[in-house]
Amino acid sequence: MRSKIKLEEIPDKDRRNATFLKRTEGLKEKANELSILCGVDVGLVVHRKEQSNAVLWPSPESLGSRLQRFVESRHAERERRITTHEGLVKQMVQGEMENLEKLRNAIRLKESRQLVVKSMQTGSINGFGIDQLNAMSSFADHMIKKLQQRDNEQ
Repeated sequence: MRSKIKLEEIPDKDRRNATFLKRTEGLKEKANELSILCGVDVGLVVHRKEQSNAVLWPSPESLGSRLQRFVESRHAERERRITTHEGLVKQMVQGEMENLEKLRNAIRLKESRQLVVKSMQTGSINGFGIDQLNAMSSFADHMIKKLQQRDNEQ
């Protein structure tokens, strides 16, 4: 059984370089296995602080094309989500507009009902404006329709 190693920078430069090369090769092997076994695109960028060149796997050209595909797919996914979100917002707005219209109709009915009650209490329709009389007429029509529906159900 292997002993655990401390995860800290190796002080000896030669040992650190040897470990870097060995571990980088192991990382490349694991990336290749992952790519083959899972059928996925894998790319590695390993950059050392003290060197200007990075290790690119599988090759700089291949990694560049993979990164480009990744960025484009992320952009397409973001666009799809925005489109989906936009559609969802439109649906929500449409639903709220329908709810608003229902509430307005309910308010009109209640106001019309109050006018009918007031006219019955006073025994006269004198003093009501044309809009109020039309509202009472609409309320009466609505109530007649409700009675007819109730009658048809029985």
